[in-house]
Amino acid sequence: MSFYETIDSITADAGIRVRAENLENLLCKSLLATFNEITHIEEIEQKEERIIEAHSEIPFLLVDLINMAIFLHESELFVASSCHVLELKKDYARVKLVGDKFDPQRHEAKLVIKAATYHNLKVEKVGSEWVAEIIFDI
Repeated sequence: MSFYETIDSITADAGIRVRAENLENLLCKSLLATFNEITHIEEIEQKEERIIEAHSEIPFLLVDLINMAIFLHESELFVASSCHVLELKKDYARVKLVGDKFDPQRHEAKLVIKAATYHNLKVEKVGSEWVAEIIFDI
């Protein structure tokens, strides 16, 4: 006799699909899309800068950068509204994020994102553009 059952329809994730003309813009657009899932980034002033970097290869590099950005948000309440790739190699990226601290009095809270996952992760060139699909654990 079992005291529980598994449920296949638990919704504990959200995802984004991002398109860009090059890999640098794909990284930045994905990071900004992540922050925009947390709050409306158009309401975030550009007062502070943070540099994040990750060592891994695409597609894991993207998830590692996003998870570093999520950590910045969780530890410092930082939200980026602008992004610039400072350096990009095959297995390394260094990115400057510009934004401000999240203030619940001024900014609407949207999703609470725990992490970007490797589940169904895609980063690929399709025709002339780059496409990324990232699933978040929420």
